[in-house]
Amino acid sequence: MKKSKLIFLPFSVLILNMVWEFSHYKLYIDLTNIPSIPHLIIASFTDLFLVFFIFLIISIFRRNIKWIENTKRLDYIVVIIIGILIASIIEIYSLSKGRWAYTTLMPTILGIGISPLMQLFTTAIISIVLLALIDHLFIIYHKTPISYTTH
Repeated sequence: MKKSKLIFLPFSVLILNMVWEFSHYKLYIDLTNIPSIPHLIIASFTDLFLVFFIFLIISIFRRNIKWIENTKRLDYIVVIIIGILIASIIEIYSLSKGRWAYTTLMPTILGIGISPLMQLFTTAIISIVLLALIDHLFIIYHKTPISYTTH
């Protein structure tokens, strides 16, 4: 994978998760006593780690780190399933330990907020699509595919 992609992918995952965390914050009652801005930044970096954990699982399953440049339908399904599983575990644990609660604005399924259930897989998939879009635009502009060899 080209170095520029190795920089773009985590950057896009982080930015998307920051936007998600800051825009959905009003759906939560934060009980951690951590100031909101540092808390949301820490949460965004944690989300980055979790998304890359999902990508690692797929890389191990596919036996190739370059799967992200040639995604299959199954890859997206795995991202969705693992994302929901991770989010469910975090939400159940954090709600039971009193780290946060939901406001009445948060829609829930079985007591778990829909926003956190969707966050990891949504930001992961959008980042993958953005990476493919950049490849496509590069080909259109330069009339040649991007070389995927690491320099």
